[in-house]
Amino acid sequence: MGRIVVFLGMCLLLAGQFEESRELYGGIDTENYFALLLGTAAVIVCFVKVPGKLYAGDVVGFGLFVYLLVHAGVAGATQSREFYLSISYFALYAVFRTVREMRMTNYASLALMAAGIYQSYLVLEQLLGHGVSNHYRFAVTGSFYNPGPCGIFLAGIFVLSVAMVRKGYRKAGMNVMFVRYVTAWAALSGTWTAMVPTMSRAGWIGAAAGVALLYRKEIRKALGKCRHWIAVAGVVALVGVAAVVYLLKKDSADGRLFIWRNVVAACEEAPVFGVGIDGFERAYAEAQHDFFQKKNALEQDVRQAEVAGVVESAFNEPLALLLLLGGVGGMLGISVLFFKLRRLNEYGCVASALLVASLFSYPFYVPAISMVFVFALAQCPDRPFRMNRKANRVMWGTVGMVALFFNCREYGKREAYREWKEVSVLYSVENFQEASEEYARLYSTLHHDHRFLFEYGRCLNKTGEYEMSNAVLKEGIRHSADPMFWNVMGNNYLAMKQYSLCEKAYLRAYHTCPNRIYPLYLLVKMSCEQGDSTKMRHYAQIMLDKQPKVISPAVEEMKEEVRKMLDE
Repeated sequence: MGRIVVFLGMCLLLAGQFEESRELYGGIDTENYFALLLGTAAVIVCFVKVPGKLYAGDVVGFGLFVYLLVHAGVAGATQSREFYLSISYFALYAVFRTVREMRMTNYASLALMAAGIYQSYLVLEQLLGHGVSNHYRFAVTGSFYNPGPCGIFLAGIFVLSVAMVRKGYRKAGMNVMFVRYVTAWAALSGTWTAMVPTMSRAGWIGAAAGVALLYRKEIRKALGKCRHWIAVAGVVALVGVAAVVYLLKKDSADGRLFIWRNVVAACEEAPVFGVGIDGFERAYAEAQHDFFQKKNALEQDVRQAEVAGVVESAFNEPLALLLLLGGVGGMLGISVLFFKLRRLNEYGCVASALLVASLFSYPFYVPAISMVFVFALAQCPDRPFRMNRKANRVMWGTVGMVALFFNCREYGKREAYREWKEVSVLYSVENFQEASEEYARLYSTLHHDHRFLFEYGRCLNKTGEYEMSNAVLKEGIRHSADPMFWNVMGNNYLAMKQYSLCEKAYLRAYHTCPNRIYPLYLLVKMSCEQGDSTKMRHYAQIMLDKQPKVISPAVEEMKEEVRKMLDE
């Protein structure tokens, strides 16, 4: 019975992440989030038994969990999505440790490989034109919203499948070892084929690293026997492959290098305790703004402006952890990995593959990938830690009860997201008065979501409630890097004839993302209304000389309007 519960439980956890329902605002991303909350709460209730053995990594991990709770409480981040995702992952770790204690790891692994087969099928179906991807710019995404996370998920399952094939089986027949072996071959073939069209370089690199770790002894032995020129040729080949991977998406790679530079700069502002679990976008926007302001990007062309954007993740999970939780949180995280990965088994290689991929992407923002990583980490060997059994129960029980309490509370907001999806129709057709009234009703539940705050703030701007609009938008910029918040705030200041604050807001928007000319257009309009022809011509000339990142009819219309204003 326990075997069936473990297998079906893992299947249901993953099935919730592959659900493609669009009834909630935010689509797949929001659906996956609430599926994780519900699934975690369900498995916590089912697996009430706590692991009998305790390891050093478990204790340090619990220390990180307590630090996260205190940190989020002090920073006022206990209503953020990042907080709920984090405590869910800690709770799942506790559940997966119980699975290991019950010697049911093989059954959970079967469910993971079955999920990989299913994702591979979706990717190939989309590639052949029989399925529709979830992103208009990409042919394949699987059940994910982007091919990048899909490729990394497939990479994790690929490494797991290679490991299970390598372990083999004792005898053919209807036994778990043989079924695991056959399933592993199917998953290996499917994920290998499906990883290629995702074009996920992070996934490819992670998969290569994971397989290399699986065969590290054989590789070390082969290198010891080969001639020196062969080793040199191998290094040259690796450099060549790295160059090809870089040139494959050069602009994307340059953009990530620029992002890492700004994340490091943001870390310097709060090196010890970080900016808070929900503070990434705010801290990043400030760092990017400061960079371009110092470079005088308004009057000079700055090369990095071409790759600047509205950044929602660091594309490097260790850097993101350091920024969010500071040096203290970073050291605790490194300590957990040290204890769990110092004696690599096959599951440690899976976790390592995802860690390598996380150096170039954002896999741990995606619940399905995080589940694979947490499961693999929970199955790793570790140093035993002596603790009173009662204290052991208190530790694991605290993790489960805290996650159960917060997840059930947050899951109650699901209905608000469904209502928001309906109300957003009013916003999209510019029925701002009625939409504003509905947003006011939802505000108490959704005030932590910066997307909601932007729409609500813009509705208030359109209905003439300028001060209230700015109050809502100021709350939003605490969680968002989008310069449009500053543009709308500037519009509010302009309507209230507060020209100095208006100009500062527009300039803040421009320096946050200087490849957009809309803030410059607003500055020209403001100067015209203010009656300052000198300032108007100054900003107009800058705007006309700037080359936007994306050429569009709207950009040409703005430029044409400014030219007419100069001719008058």
